[in-house]
Amino acid sequence: MKKFLVICLFLLAAGICFAGGRRDADPNSRNITIIFYGDKTDRMAQFMATDFPAYTKQRGLNINVDFQVLSWAEYAGPPVELRYASGEDFGTMTDQGFMARCISKSFLYDLTNLIDRYAPNVRKEVEASSFDAFSFNKRNYALPLGNKPNASEWYAVTVRQDILEEVGMKEVKTVEDLERFYTEARKRYPGHFGFGDGGPTDTYGVSRMVSRYISDKNIFFLNELIFTDASANDDKIYSYFESPEFKNYAAIARRWNRLGIFDQQIISDGSIGGSKFDAGQAFFRNGNAGRAWESLGTVRNSVPGAKLKTYFIGDAKGRSLVSRGTYSTAIQVSANSKNPEAYLELFNLLYADQQSYDFMTYGVRGMDYELNNSGKISMRKASQVFIPDWASNIASKWLRFETVVPDDVINDYRHWNDGAILQKDMGFVFDAEPVKVEYAQIQSVVNEFIPPLALGFTEYDSAYPEFSRRLKNAGIDKYIAEFQRQFSEFYRKR
Repeated sequence: MKKFLVICLFLLAAGICFAGGRRDADPNSRNITIIFYGDKTDRMAQFMATDFPAYTKQRGLNINVDFQVLSWAEYAGPPVELRYASGEDFGTMTDQGFMARCISKSFLYDLTNLIDRYAPNVRKEVEASSFDAFSFNKRNYALPLGNKPNASEWYAVTVRQDILEEVGMKEVKTVEDLERFYTEARKRYPGHFGFGDGGPTDTYGVSRMVSRYISDKNIFFLNELIFTDASANDDKIYSYFESPEFKNYAAIARRWNRLGIFDQQIISDGSIGGSKFDAGQAFFRNGNAGRAWESLGTVRNSVPGAKLKTYFIGDAKGRSLVSRGTYSTAIQVSANSKNPEAYLELFNLLYADQQSYDFMTYGVRGMDYELNNSGKISMRKASQVFIPDWASNIASKWLRFETVVPDDVINDYRHWNDGAILQKDMGFVFDAEPVKVEYAQIQSVVNEFIPPLALGFTEYDSAYPEFSRRLKNAGIDKYIAEFQRQFSEFYRKR
């Protein structure tokens, strides 16, 4: 034991830490852990171990960052919640729903009184509405990042415009247009997927994409069970699975199943659709403001002449786009963090200037990327180094577009949110505690009935009576009533 203590003292004197993570020799250095999601590459690990610490030190930040990358399958899931419950000190990406769950369990640090002091750049560059979106009882439990046009995100469709033109079409305006595009394109590319996304069993998925076609309302989903009419000046909510809109969607799903638009491989692997699209082997997927340029470089790795374009199916001009605020993501910090201000300072550096934005988003110029004379970027490495550009996105200021992205696509992106209205539930957090039993029972029923209905394997008329009966028995009426009560109270106080 004495010999062990002598060795420990020697190692500590030498400034070496071996117990659970890297520690800077500088006694003033603060240790934080950042958790992102995706794939951690060798270059990412190298960047965070060498380039990043040198840069933060140069910019005057005494912060030692333990950067961890988890799979997207773990996002906002039990493994992350367990880390909160065990008292770990970390910051991670979040959304409003996950933040609300974490608040209810006292997992998060209240950042309200720290943001203006330690993250003034973020406060300046990110719209005020985004801070509102991540507030609860007028307190901020997460730091929003990004300033991107994202109105009606995933309520559009992004198509392979080059193939669309190849089959003699110019645009898609209706579901029938999309079906004709698929039918003609499949004759030329029989091995391609029709729908190339993460699986239509996500009841948000295709339902959102065709929402302007299945209803005369301006549908905006509050969760997988409930939607509002975003253009109506009221607090009324609608139970999606009990609505005419869902019946209309189920008819489309059945037709798409028969046409082959939903490939059966998606049933067993929901990620395969997106992979197929990225590889240039699918005709369309859910779209948003940035997909036509964000995915273009990846698709062109396989199909050099590929073109992408995003459309709204239905009368987009007749119904305003609906914005949730222009944030891309947000960072929340554990409640027992020893250095909560260090997390804010780190992301404050991101928005200090173009140099920091480029470094933290794209890496080292000449090693990870090159710029042309117009400021467009060519990535030399295939993956991110730290903050993905979709997360750091400052569309009107520092964001770099790849050299392959046409100027008209960039212009459409910058003006995407023009005329958009804010969603009604900005700042609303539903407390599910009063109906947690009913919600669990409803989820069980939905998980049993929705996959075959959403994929069109079962007929609506034959499956729906039993589905409806089971929803009623599970407590759907009580759940909807409680949601309506809370939402109406919130709506009156806005």
